Amino acid sequence: MLAADQRPPLYQLVSAARPGISREALGEEVARLKALVVEVLGPLATGVLLDPLHGGLALDRLPRQAGLLLTLEDHRFRETPEGFRLSRPIPRWGVGSAARVGADGVKLLIWYRPDAPEEVRRHQLDLVRRVGQACNRWGQAFILEVLPYPLPGEDKPPALWEEMLRDFADPGLGVDLYKLPYVPGMPSRFSQVLPAPWVLLSGGRDARSFLLALEEALASGARGFLAGRAFWLEALSAYPDWASVREGLEASRSVMKQAVELLAALSPEEVA
Repeated sequence: MLAADQRPPLYQLVSAARPGISREALGEEVARLKALVVEVLGPLATGVLLDPLHGGLALDRLPRQAGLLLTLEDHRFRETPEGFRLSRPIPRWGVGSAARVGADGVKLLIWYRPDAPEEVRRHQLDLVRRVGQACNRWGQAFILEVLPYPLPGEDKPPALWEEMLRDFADPGLGVDLYKLPYVPGMPSRFSQVLPAPWVLLSGGRDARSFLLALEEALASGARGFLAGRAFWLEALSAYPDWASVREGLEASRSVMKQAVELLAALSPEEVA
């Protein structure tokens, strides 16, 4: 599956290429980039993940065979004074909204640290549970993305994945599919502990390192991928040269084809 719901990385890309661009024009350019990504790479995907803020143009390019996934989370999360993150939905948007516009499923990103204060962890888990309940009511597939994050002064988040798995392995959360990063030594644990299948995200990896991570993840029980930047970020770096962006995306089809071939090589029992 192809992820094209990213917002801050594209805001930064467009703003760097066009200093002083207005907020309205910024949104329009991000929407055009997403539409081009879906036009060129979408035909290789079984599903495409978009956001409701800038994904409208891309909907017109959505291949007939691809399922539509829509993201729920606002990229502007809240923070406590200590730097712990509190996720929230996009304002005036939710599972019902996604269902009414024809989505097949929704994705929620949860920033999470198991060492956060109890009220922060409870806020995050309660949000997941509410989304799971809403997906059950609306008949939507629920894809949960869980990512750790560093606090101010930290170079990277601590390796607390075992504790994170403990908190998110509750079947009562209603998760149908987990979207997770490559973590050395953890792919097999994801497959053993989680109550639903999981797929690999690219997490900003370049094409080569993503394909290596995907190969290991699939061998360890992952059921596929839901990735974006490994396929399209290098091509989009040519913006605002639209001809070069398209040329780069056409070239990156070979990377996505390799990812699809890795998945196709699995036996039917491994992906059932």
